[in-house]
Amino acid sequence: MTERIGSLGDRITSLSGSLNAVLGHLDEKIARYERERTENDAVERVAPPENFRAHLFSGGGGR
Repeated sequence: MTERIGSLGDRITSLSGSLNAVLGHLDEKIARYERERTENDAVERVAPPENFRAHLFSGGGGR
């Protein structure tokens, strides 16, 4: 059991590292895209749909 737990822990650590790298690249691409759009004055302000609940994405944890 201890060996299995250790193996799973190693796998989780490896997956976490890979995910962190992928999310880092994604964040860089998003930042570059947003910067290029802003520099080219291509930013549009579109209102969210009426049923959009922004508070669910605020990270506050409240419902």
